[in-house]
Amino acid sequence: MPAWEALKGLTAQLSSASNVEDIGRALLNVGAMYGWTNLIIVDVTKLFNRIGPALLYASESRELFEGFDAERPLLQRPAFLRAQTSDRPFLASEARRAMGVADDHGWSVLPGGAELKESLVVPVHLEGRFVWGAGFSGFDPDTSQPAQSVLSASVHEGYLRFRELLDSTRSDSPLSPRESECLKWVADGKTDFEVGKILGISPRTVRFHIRNAKTKLGVATRIQAVAKRAGGGVA
Repeated sequence: MPAWEALKGLTAQLSSASNVEDIGRALLNVGAMYGWTNLIIVDVTKLFNRIGPALLYASESRELFEGFDAERPLLQRPAFLRAQTSDRPFLASEARRAMGVADDHGWSVLPGGAELKESLVVPVHLEGRFVWGAGFSGFDPDTSQPAQSVLSASVHEGYLRFRELLDSTRSDSPLSPRESECLKWVADGKTDFEVGKILGISPRTVRFHIRNAKTKLGVATRIQAVAKRAGGGVA
């Protein structure tokens, strides 16, 4: 499959994508051209202890991956640990060998279970930080470097479209993206310390963004800010 043909089709599908499901299907279509028949997409910025809200797309059932995660969190898996330090695509089997792990109890083939032969992990790093990731799997996929390069380029294009969709939903918001992110995590019950750890900023900076958000929303407390953001259509 010529790379230009695969990427041309992807570009057309992403241009009309209106949600993450559309993005996932577009990436899966490219993967299928190389024998990668299953896919998951994870928003690492939302990954905190459990996979839950971080799992954006799954060609198999979400319950399957949530079950794997309950047994041993994705955060502790060899593929995830390698993806944190590498912005290049890699086979999950390579990550297991590097860490001396023979079997990873389901996550060894992301996604799909033990009947599948191999998986390919494509990390997306932004400013040196792991922010998004895709895991392809298949029974007898093309694991060559050219195929990996096409899938890596595809996933990065998918991430750019994902960011465009996020930005478009925030266009009418009085809040900056960082202010909105801080309030979102506060709404999830995170402390300033936990929010800072997730976003890579200090607790003091978190409090600064929340104060700005309260001023913009015309409220006195962070609980009121969270409620107004949730109920007033503020992104």
